[in-house]
Amino acid sequence: MSSPVTPPNRRLTLPSNPTSPSNASFSYRITVGNKVSEDTLKACAELFSSNYGIWGDEASKISSFTKAGQKVKMTGARLRAQCLSHPENTVLVTCHLQVDPSESERPKLCGHAFASMWNYGENKIGWVTQLVVDEAVRQRYIATQLLQTLKVHAPFSRINIVGLVSSHPAACNALAKYAAADLKDVDLDFIRAHAKGILQSSPISYLNDAQLRGTLFEDVCRNGSISSVFTQFYVDHAEPLRVLSHYQNKGQWCLGELADGHEFLAIFPIVPVSPISPIRLQAS
Repeated sequence: MSSPVTPPNRRLTLPSNPTSPSNASFSYRITVGNKVSEDTLKACAELFSSNYGIWGDEASKISSFTKAGQKVKMTGARLRAQCLSHPENTVLVTCHLQVDPSESERPKLCGHAFASMWNYGENKIGWVTQLVVDEAVRQRYIATQLLQTLKVHAPFSRINIVGLVSSHPAACNALAKYAAADLKDVDLDFIRAHAKGILQSSPISYLNDAQLRGTLFEDVCRNGSISSVFTQFYVDHAEPLRVLSHYQNKGQWCLGELADGHEFLAIFPIVPVSPISPIRLQAS
């Protein structure tokens, strides 16, 4: 497979969010997989460990080291193995918060997204393997913008199917926005028809072994799941379930319930976008 084109080495700075201090700003940077440094991986691992969540009641099923109530931890080495095993076809988008540009303090990493690409027949898959946002700055569309920034990367402009596996409804919603779709009206027939082939064609080992669950894939399903994967990742679901209830109450959800040890499976067909010319990224 050909190596991704190196994206423009410029930051995309968003206007200050109305709920943030007036002099604060978020900046987004995209880095190709073989350019991700050990320091960056370490910072992403620390962000994950501080903000991803805690182990649930059945965490002991994973190993004797995973205990209910403890934070889910990540190391740089494990992150590289899970999200950068094929660096030539992987990109990382990071979000940094600069509270006061006049101060010498370095911008703080407050969000990141890893995404990989592979071929599925004549289709080009873009898969979000990890999406994390600092709890302190959530509900500011950072997850949405992290994924939207992928469109700056030239190879991602050829993607025509996107997907992810996540226990958090907000991550699924961010992906739906990337695909210009709506979570209340997902093309479930598309997921049913292509999920198995897409996952089996993936170069990512844990996706190859994914166990599809829900009414889309099972003749008998009694836990309310519609489009899920049994990952045996027993993270606590209290916070995701609160968010899920919010979407359900507004009639904006159709992927079903979230069972223990499961994660939602979201897959969307998309129209490839035109690559962004470097000159359009220059500051005015």
